[in-house]
Amino acid sequence: MVMGEKGETRRKVRSKKDRNLTELIYRTKVIEPPYLIRKFGVSEEEYDQLTDEDTKADLFDGTLIIHSPASIRHEDIFGFLFFLMRGYTEDKQLGKVLGSRATMHLAHCRKFEPDILFVRKERLELLKDKELEGAADMVVEIISAWTRDYDLREKRQVYHEAGIDEIWFIDDEERKIVVDRREGKKYTTDTTTSGKLDSEVMHGFFVQPEWFWRDILPNPFFCLQEIFRE
Repeated sequence: MVMGEKGETRRKVRSKKDRNLTELIYRTKVIEPPYLIRKFGVSEEEYDQLTDEDTKADLFDGTLIIHSPASIRHEDIFGFLFFLMRGYTEDKQLGKVLGSRATMHLAHCRKFEPDILFVRKERLELLKDKELEGAADMVVEIISAWTRDYDLREKRQVYHEAGIDEIWFIDDEERKIVVDRREGKKYTTDTTTSGKLDSEVMHGFFVQPEWFWRDILPNPFFCLQEIFRE
């Protein structure tokens, strides 16, 4: 969608997939981000047609949930943590870390794209060309103001039902990291604001929450070296 000089909406159509998504935004009158759009009655096939590497969206029991483009702050935190997690995982040969366009197919009409996901090496056969057929071992969600309720309620419940072992919610606004860990059929929750946060799934990996709260994030290379030293 392209905004004209006087604020009118002009639709830029490149394909059927682009046209459908543009019309969805136009009909619901959502023009400027941030937004969280819901379109009901969507099948898995329609989800695959409507979404691509440029569109962050989930499919929740037939409801297509389209996310607003991420803020610069969100992308900074994502890039910082993704560098740490992927660098550590590849060095230790623990498995695979993927970013926010990687889809988990959790159940029928349940397809979700966490900001970051980790799959242990012994489960990599579940990783297909276009999506992960099943739940990741660990996921990270970076909370935005307009996705707070969705991430901490609906999406969180879906992740619990899927049996994801470890879930991190990084809350930059409230300067805390909320971690859910699966213990049998139940989850425990811990909240960390400072000090050291260890992952129980990605063995040996940790972060210091204070890294995320700085106006200018620290050099991820130096932070990764600190993790390796530990």
